[in-house]
Amino acid sequence: MSATITLNPNVRVEPPATLPVDYLSLTSLKLLMQCPEKWRRRYIDHDPEPAAGKLILGKASHAALGQHYSVKLESGEGLCAEALLDEFSTDWDSRVDGEEVDWGTDTAGELKDSGAGALAVHHRLVAPAIEPVAVERGFELSWPGVDWRLTGFIDLEDHNELVRDWKAIARRMNQKDADADLQPTVLMAARRAEGNPAAGFAFDTMVRNKTPIAEVLDTDRSDLQLDSLTDRIFGLAREIEWRCESGVWSGASPNTWFCSTCRYHDCPLRLGNP
Repeated sequence: MSATITLNPNVRVEPPATLPVDYLSLTSLKLLMQCPEKWRRRYIDHDPEPAAGKLILGKASHAALGQHYSVKLESGEGLCAEALLDEFSTDWDSRVDGEEVDWGTDTAGELKDSGAGALAVHHRLVAPAIEPVAVERGFELSWPGVDWRLTGFIDLEDHNELVRDWKAIARRMNQKDADADLQPTVLMAARRAEGNPAAGFAFDTMVRNKTPIAEVLDTDRSDLQLDSLTDRIFGLAREIEWRCESGVWSGASPNTWFCSTCRYHDCPLRLGNP
């Protein structure tokens, strides 16, 4: 669904009318904030990088849960645990087959098994209480006088008017991280722009510990926080415009975890490179 955000009088940043890309996304905005050089390689140069094992795990988990809640939305009953894990395994295999994958410190088997375990716990403890009203719904935000857009997907919207997101993660998310995350702000702003404000946001986390954990972490955003999103996005768009014009593409901040795990091993800005 497409929605236009009306510019409020308190917007302080003038947006660039055009960008070198047709649209931005939550993923691209987060990547720009982490490492402008990696953003350039991915979105300007279209330089592919090996898929990360954890990214494959996240996508396979999303695919399985998307199927589960889609079936529940249509019939009132979702997939059984066995069928859910079959969906997960099938999607995983399709992504791994014939692809170059960067497994990091994990092995493929260990990562897949840990993801399946966490997914099963979510299915048993969290999923039964959720009544979906929309699953993996796309949205598009635009602003007057701006040619580019912000696009994305909402994993799940439920009967309590909550926006939900599924996360397969290695460590438990804390409240501070949930309250600071850009994702709830963007998705709740999209719902408000569509004329259907959400009651709140829930991270449905599946933690891949030795003993898997399924947790729901709630967070919210005020109208003031949603209003300020436009300035934040326009500021990042201005940064893209400036970097394209100046040719200055800095790397990730020194000593950040993000740089040490980057899969662009030839990057001269990567930690450890001369």
